[in-house]
Amino acid sequence: MSVQRSTNIAVSTASTAPLRGTIEIDCAGTVATFAIDEEMAHRLCADLERFLTQAQHKTRAARRP
Repeated sequence: MSVQRSTNIAVSTASTAPLRGTIEIDCAGTVATFAIDEEMAHRLCADLERFLTQAQHKTRAARRP
């Protein structure tokens, strides 16, 4: 499986009760659309927060003398 670089990501709300929506990810001119609910949104948020925190720690560690 090849890894594609995403060029754009859009999140849309379809319903607020219950919370549901879609995530559209544009990769090389092809758009993949995924349905999400509140539970999936929280899981995605936690995974992205963990990803961003790791990147910050690596950047800081690289700057230390």
